[in-house]
Amino acid sequence: MNHPVWRCQDCGERLYAHIEGGYQCHNCARRYEKADLETASA
Repeated sequence: MNHPVWRCQDCGERLYAHIEGGYQCHNCARRYEKADLETASA
């Protein structure tokens, strides 16, 4: 499983790569696209 450095913007937990693309927080189930995360961390 891929463990990127990004954190959930809602609860702060680590995000995990999702099989359908993008990333997901396992704590609150929020989904993120990679492009959204990259612009938020810039």
